[in-house]
Amino acid sequence: MTDRTCTPKVPTRAELEYAHRRALELNPSNAQRSRIIERTPPGRRGGKRRLIIDLNSRWPVTGIRLTVRFLDGPPTDLKKKLLLHMNAWGKTANVEFVPTSGDAHVRISRLDRPDSVAGYWSYVGTQILGIRSQSRPTMNLEGFTMSMPESEFKRVVRHEAGHTLGFEHEHMRKELVRLIDRNKAIRFFDVNQGWTAQETDEQVLTPLDTRSTMGTTEADPLSIMCYQLPGAIMKNGKPIIGGRDINTKDFAFAASCYPKKVSRPRTVR
Repeated sequence: MTDRTCTPKVPTRAELEYAHRRALELNPSNAQRSRIIERTPPGRRGGKRRLIIDLNSRWPVTGIRLTVRFLDGPPTDLKKKLLLHMNAWGKTANVEFVPTSGDAHVRISRLDRPDSVAGYWSYVGTQILGIRSQSRPTMNLEGFTMSMPESEFKRVVRHEAGHTLGFEHEHMRKELVRLIDRNKAIRFFDVNQGWTAQETDEQVLTPLDTRSTMGTTEADPLSIMCYQLPGAIMKNGKPIIGGRDINTKDFAFAASCYPKKVSRPRTVR
């Protein structure tokens, strides 16, 4: 059985432009790698191309404290467990997710419809600031309950928290993309996602950057930010198994982005 994966979630142009301005205010180094890519929303065959990925969405290097609110009233034990796994990044990084009943930076839902909001996803880093309505989620964890295996909390919740901290998908690195057979990928995503060949090129076959999204010199197929790619679309027939938990390289990269200080991370205003 193939693991359910994270579906790219993207802001509108206006939301992205606002979030980018805030990103520069919070972390001026975001201007050094400013790059925006057009992609088509997943599952919208022939849909209008939308702007969607800003590769400079890091929080301040001094660390960050983000407030979290749950939009659909999950039980207390589930809230605590989700926050526990989100805060796993705090082992090496000066980051913290804290619950609130008021306005929140991170708003978590478990929506299973419509298709445009269902699934597992999060906006990336400071992009969440562009989603200004407090009734709109910035992260979705469809179907999560206390009955989910512990392995899924590690694989999914920690992955989505990584996105919220500004980390992109590792599997979109050039070294991994070039292992994919284009024709096989086009057929696969035509059947499974309803994408055109152009959409598959944009969503799967176009690397986000020539440098590592996780800050390493080589692509890491075991990074928590790398999800599974089926062997059916690979040139050698071997799947990219993806990461099932934050690994040593992930922890080291998070520490380099948000090194721990004596002081507590600050809350974004």
